[in-house]
Amino acid sequence: MKSDLWRAVIQAIENAIPEYDVVNEKISFGQAMKTRRYAADQLRLTDGQLVLDAGIGPGTMSQTLLSRNSKITIVGLDASTKLLQAAHERFKSSQNSQVGYIRAAFEAVPLKTGSVDRIVSAYAFRDARDRHTAIEEFRRVLGQYGCFAIVDLGKPDKAVRRAFVTIYVRYLMPFIAQLSKSNRIRGNPWSMIVPTYRLLSTNGNLTHALRSRFDKVTIREFLLGGVIVVLAQVD
Repeated sequence: MKSDLWRAVIQAIENAIPEYDVVNEKISFGQAMKTRRYAADQLRLTDGQLVLDAGIGPGTMSQTLLSRNSKITIVGLDASTKLLQAAHERFKSSQNSQVGYIRAAFEAVPLKTGSVDRIVSAYAFRDARDRHTAIEEFRRVLGQYGCFAIVDLGKPDKAVRRAFVTIYVRYLMPFIAQLSKSNRIRGNPWSMIVPTYRLLSTNGNLTHALRSRFDKVTIREFLLGGVIVVLAQVD
């Protein structure tokens, strides 16, 4: 992803913060939270684990993880100071001291090799500037028996399904978002999903890239493969 597009995507997410969760639920037909919960369950979190939330955004996924196990420690990583602040505000009210924050990009994670037990990237991995480098970095920081979960939009391998999903993302999703948001959100930040989806590799290509670095990779598709949960594990 080129730098100018990447910056535009970050700004769009920042602009969407006040209604991020509400609108995302509507444009995903309720799959956004469902898939987050599914991924959290698949991670099989245990007490004391260190979890990297890559692309923490306003903290929705971290909150989901803590609802499954409140005795984990989360490091929230994001390139945006505004998004990190939004996540901090979410957890400040509950005085949760188990969430820390790092401003960094996926391609240069400032954590020690093998220091993380679990990694999750929810509706953020597609926004990486270089997905192959991001995969390398996540594999580096993940420890033995670790698991990396990607929750994101998917691009189906089968042409007919891909056509249906592409039409929805390109035309209907921005329209539904426009109707769902309030006037306090300027413009339509969700329209920036379109160029990121255009650059997305197919579900098969994504799993292939992960299998080159991880020992076991599984994928579950939702909405005809338009939403996916991928689990990449280290033996």
